[in-house]
Amino acid sequence: MEQKLRELEQIKPWEFNKEVALGFVEHARRHIPGYDRVINKSVDTCRDRLPSNARILDVGCATGKTLSNLKSAGFTNLSGVDSSQAMLDQCHVSADLYCSTQLPAGPWDAVLCNWTMHFINDKKHYLQSVQDSLSDQGFLILSDKTSLDPIPVQQYHNFKRRNGTSEQEILEKQQQVRDIMYINDPLWYLNTLTQVGFNNIYIIDADWCFTTFFCTK
Repeated sequence: MEQKLRELEQIKPWEFNKEVALGFVEHARRHIPGYDRVINKSVDTCRDRLPSNARILDVGCATGKTLSNLKSAGFTNLSGVDSSQAMLDQCHVSADLYCSTQLPAGPWDAVLCNWTMHFINDKKHYLQSVQDSLSDQGFLILSDKTSLDPIPVQQYHNFKRRNGTSEQEILEKQQQVRDIMYINDPLWYLNTLTQVGFNNIYIIDADWCFTTFFCTK
């Protein structure tokens, strides 16, 4: 056991590098409950509320799965931002791409921010910048990891096991993200989204350790 603990302590922090980027979508499906479901909800919401030329920004766009789905849905004015150039290099979709930790200048008719905020420490400031960047009728869809409590974490790990993730990989991933993820619970999000000026705030999806919010300008 002591040897195992020493090995885990030597594991390097998680990095969105070229190796991760090459297989990112399948990795995400094994590690994020409802990955495709939330993307489909995001695209469906854009389709229901926006014209095809609306300005849509995908924050943490990774290798472009959401952007690709938006493109297939007929949207023509798409942008993505990610802090990893390795991820953007695998984003083969017609969109304006930005490698940055900052929000690109709006106005945006929709901002999609799925599974990204838990890597941002000063979330309130970032959410305020999103609110400020939205057009008058704009909206935000945000998904994040929202719990480290033992009961949901156990079920979350069971989800990973059912999707073929080994015990070693589960332990290694926990160690890799331990110091680079900043987790806030759903109540914090509901309160903070209100404080920075969002309206019509709803939880539109939830699964073990993850919550998705919808809100308007």
